[in-house]
Amino acid sequence: MLLRTGAECITVSREEEMYSFDSRVRFSEVNEAGELSLVAMINYLQDCAGFHGEDAGYGVKWTKETGMTWVLTSIQVHVIRYPRYGERIRIETWAIDFKKCFGYRQYAIRDEEGRILVMGNANWVYMDLKAGRPVSVSEEQQDAYGKDAGLAFEYDFNSKKIRRPKDGERRKSFFITEDKLDTNHHVNNVQYVRMAEKYLPADFVTGNMRAEFRAQARLDDEIIPSVAEKDGVFTVVLESPEKDLYFIGEFSR
Repeated sequence: MLLRTGAECITVSREEEMYSFDSRVRFSEVNEAGELSLVAMINYLQDCAGFHGEDAGYGVKWTKETGMTWVLTSIQVHVIRYPRYGERIRIETWAIDFKKCFGYRQYAIRDEEGRILVMGNANWVYMDLKAGRPVSVSEEQQDAYGKDAGLAFEYDFNSKKIRRPKDGERRKSFFITEDKLDTNHHVNNVQYVRMAEKYLPADFVTGNMRAEFRAQARLDDEIIPSVAEKDGVFTVVLESPEKDLYFIGEFSR
């Protein structure tokens, strides 16, 4: 099967291993340009992975019963074109590999013609929340998600860690409020992206984003933001007063 991204073609096999759902871009999800916002886009990807987990039998209820869950450690997004208000889209995700406690997942958002609009790549770690440590993923769960799905983009996602800038400009600190929390009682990953976007230029349109999620911020935690720019790439850091890193993200056009 060929998933077309306009000028480029991406070869994908075993379509039955994909998880997908259809949607339509809502007015509440668009920016001033009438295009899907970056935050809404990440929400779609996160929701698709969440639905995949629910349908595989490893959703929110299962996490509450067992204390086991997947934690997103990093995500990359490459935007070919932002979906527009009212546009019908399909959001897809699939597991590409598992190694001990780690899981690797990719995403796509397509238009009605099947053209790829957005590509995503994410790394996850499987956690025992009660013990506070990573644990190996069972063969049963790997099979439920589609172990060895054989699906992977022919796209060079950057595997290097994001370097923490030494010359970042510090901005005014703030405190975490209840609206930033998810069912695990810590800041949801999408909320970090929302916070970080505020420190980009007003006219900046993100074409590529890399984000890493480190320590987990909770209610009333103080966040110290800083931003640095080099060669058109903006790096946003969100950390504690003790310099424990919560989030670091790179944004480029």
